[in-house]
Amino acid sequence: MKNPKRRIVLDSRARTPLTAKVVNDAFRAFTTIVVTQDAPRGRVMALAKRVNVMVAPSVKAKKANQKAQIDLRWLLKKLGAQDVTSLLVEGGGEVNASFLPGGFAHRIAFFYAPKILGGRDSRKAVAGEGIERMADMVRLRDVEWRRAGLDLLLTARVA
Repeated sequence: MKNPKRRIVLDSRARTPLTAKVVNDAFRAFTTIVVTQDAPRGRVMALAKRVNVMVAPSVKAKKANQKAQIDLRWLLKKLGAQDVTSLLVEGGGEVNASFLPGGFAHRIAFFYAPKILGGRDSRKAVAGEGIERMADMVRLRDVEWRRAGLDLLLTARVA
């Protein structure tokens, strides 16, 4: 990352290590970590000494064993009010699952490497609760495949 306009890290419980590069590098002034009200106050204060911290409302978990998540609708409105009009979301399966079914993603890009990982508990590109009905699936249009070295890159618009 040469010159980010802003880096926004979703970290509902303020678990970003104080030794992490993202809170210590030359771009930390451009970094905002978004937490929820449930984040431990001491962790939030420690992070706020290094980077910008935004406390977002949370949305209730759908299942009893899940933790509350950052209210993405609120966050995107707040960022829009700060003239942020475009985001590149680099997330794990849970973050991707939050943006896709919520209708917050307009374009997607997935890399496929010539490697196989597997197992019942393996990490997923899109995790979350999943989609139960075919009518609710996320549909893609304008799909393009490109080679990137040995990998394949899929880009598409979310319909």
